[in-house]
Formats: sequence, structure tokens, C-alpha cells
Amino acid sequence: MKFQRTIVSVFSLLSTLSVAAEPVGRVGLADVYQSALEKNFGIQSEQYIYQAEKEGVREAWAGVLPQVEATASYGTSEYTRDFDVQSSLTDRDQHTSYDVSLDQVVYSERAFRAIDRAKAGEKLAADQLAGRELEIGYSAIEAFLHAQMLLAETEIVEEERESHERRLDQLENMRARGFATKADTLDAKARIDEVSAELAGLRHDFRAAIKNLEAVSGIRVEDQELQPIPRDIWRSTPVLLEKNWAELAAQNATQLLRAKGELGLAEATRKAEKAAHWPELYLSASYTDNDTFATTIRKEARVELQLRVPLYKGGGTSSRVRQATARMYAAEYSVKDTLNQVQVEVSRVTEKLRGSYSRIEALRTAESSARAALDAAEQGFLGGVRGLNEVLDSRNRLSGIRRDKTREVFSNALLQFELRQIAGTLSVNDMIAVSQ
Repeated sequence: MKFQRTIVSVFSLLSTLSVAAEPVGRVGLADVYQSALEKNFGIQSEQYIYQAEKEGVREAWAGVLPQVEATASYGTSEYTRDFDVQSSLTDRDQHTSYDVSLDQVVYSERAFRAIDRAKAGEKLAADQLAGRELEIGYSAIEAFLHAQMLLAETEIVEEERESHERRLDQLENMRARGFATKADTLDAKARIDEVSAELAGLRHDFRAAIKNLEAVSGIRVEDQELQPIPRDIWRSTPVLLEKNWAELAAQNATQLLRAKGELGLAEATRKAEKAAHWPELYLSASYTDNDTFATTIRKEARVELQLRVPLYKGGGTSSRVRQATARMYAAEYSVKDTLNQVQVEVSRVTEKLRGSYSRIEALRTAESSARAALDAAEQGFLGGVRGLNEVLDSRNRLSGIRRDKTREVFSNALLQFELRQIAGTLSVNDMIAVSQ
């Protein structure tokens, strides 16, 4: 059995060297974040919506700019003229007509408010795009950290299995000298099998996490190395919590900005609908050139100032104003509700960060104690005063504590990014600072 494990180790070493000889790229947290923003279809959709809203502003401005129209016509007609009761004349006429007209708004509350409404729509689209970018970016960060956490756990379990394999070798040697029983070696072998099964599950979860990371980021990372984040990132928790995150979130949270943008659009829509009650003043100019017998006017140039007063349209304008008012009130309450939700989320994440920091400190102390207990158990086992199960239990306890600490460290890092995402301050600079 020992010879077989030696052969397997040699082949594993050769395989590792052959893989190491090939150039392997490294994918960092900032790479994943930027790629997700560039390749995500949802973000691309929001970008086109934003472009459409910008064109909507340009369209609204057209309502207050000169409207120039030119028409030309050519046709034929047949007509009959009566001269007296007994005589008439039927003839044909080929006529041409050229017209140029210009309409210019002098005053139109409806046109001006339409511009304000279009600008509010553009701002809302920009806020929605920013919010979508933060959501996708945070999803990429979450996928990256989850994959790294599983990789770190896998390394811990591999170390645990190697430790159990060394213990099995010791037991076989001791058994050959009569200092250990077959039951001891069977217990050690069973523990190796148990750890191997857990290791296989972790490796499967890691491959699934890599596929998820590729789907979120759009980068093929299966054949590349994940650039690790510093394991002491959790130490920055107290400094991070010194900021007034509630105030930052009230100013920059994308959820709140979207709600305020919807309120701004609702207010602009209400003003635009009310503007339909106001009269409008237009300057109109036209020039006509006719060549027909149908009229004695050969050419005509006209300039006039028109006052257009809306009198009654079946009550439709008033109904639209009431609808817009109701939507505006709904948007106001939505802003208040969103603000409450953001404040709750900030409080939740900050409290979890404090608890995570304290738990990591406690797990570090527990790890030191577990290492000391394992050393004592191993020395006692070699001295014949401790049993094998005590050594195995101490080894498992240390491995479990290390895994708990690893999960908590990555959870702490994710909470730090989540806090920035909720407050609307998350950017690629945060990833670059962490990588450094």
C-alpha cells in the first residue's frame, strides 16, 4: 500500500510539472468585474434604453424648433362653366402648386414641459443603468469569492488527507513492531476514505462555481489561475465601519436614485399633462405659387400670429392630470419605502460585519488551541498515553476550525463589497485596492 501511494505521488508530481510548464494566465477580481460589465447582455440592453431616452430629449426639443414644410403638386381637372341658361363651356385644366410653410412656437407650456419630462426619463434611464451595473458587478464578485473559498477549503481538506495518510503509514510501521492493532489501521483508513469523499464533493462544487463564474463574467477561467485576494482583508473591517454608510447610502444608493428618478419622471409627467390646459402662441408663415384656373390668386405670401386655446376635449386632459397626480403620490411613497429598505440593509450588513470580525478573531484563537491540542495528542499517541481516535478527532477539529475561519474570511470580504454595493460606491478601484 505504501509503494502504491508512492507511485501515485510520483505520477501526480510529473503531472503537476507538465501543467506548470505551460503558461497559465491569472484572472483577478478586477478582471472579472470589468468583463462582467462589458459582456453582460442585461447591461447592454440598459445601455440601449439609455441611448433611446437621450434621443427622446432631442425629439422633445424639436417641439419648440421651427417646423418647415414644402409641398408640390401636379394634376389635371375637368370643369364646366355656365354663361347663361342655354350656354356652357366644358374644359380641362392642368394645374401645378408649390407651397412652403413655417410654424414656430412663440409660447407653448406643453412643449416646454415635454422637454422636462424627456430629461427626467433620460435621468431615470441613467440611474437604472448604473444600478444594473452594480448588480451585475456584485454578482461577479460573489461568484469569484465563492470559487476562491471552495478552492481554499479544498486545500485544507487535502492537507487533512495527507496528514491522515502519514498517520496510516505510522500505524502500519507500529503494527509491524506490535505497537498497533489492525483495528487502529482500519480506523485510520476509514477516516481517509471519509475525507476523500468530502474532498471529491468540494472539487465538484469548485468546478460548478467556476462554470458559474464563467457565465457571470464572460471569461473562460477553467484553464487559468484565480488570483487570490489577501487573506487579511478582514482586518480592514473596523476602519471600513468608521464611515457613515447610512449617509452615503442616502446620497448614492442606486435603488434610491432609481426611486427618485421615477418620482422626478412622475412629477414632470404631471406638469406636462397640466400644460395641455394652457393656450399656445404660434408664428406661422407660408408662401404659395398656383398655376390653375380654379382660383384667381396666382401667388400668396402670408404671415400670421395664431393663438390656440384648448376649450374642451371630452374631459380627457383632466383625467390624464389626475392619473399623473396619483402616480406622483405613489412614487413619493416609493421613495420613502426604498429609503427605509436601504437603511435597513445598511444596518444589517454593518452588524454582520461586526459579528464576522469578532467571529474571525475567536476562530483564530480556537485554531491556535486546536493546534496545541493536536500536538499534545500526537505526542501522547507516540508515548502510548493517547489513543488513535483522540488524535484523529484532534486533527478533524483543527481542520473544521480552519475551514470555518476560511469561510468566515471570504464571507467578511463579500460583506464589505455588499456594503459598498448597497451604498452605491462600489467601483473597480475597490477591486484593484484589494488585489494590491
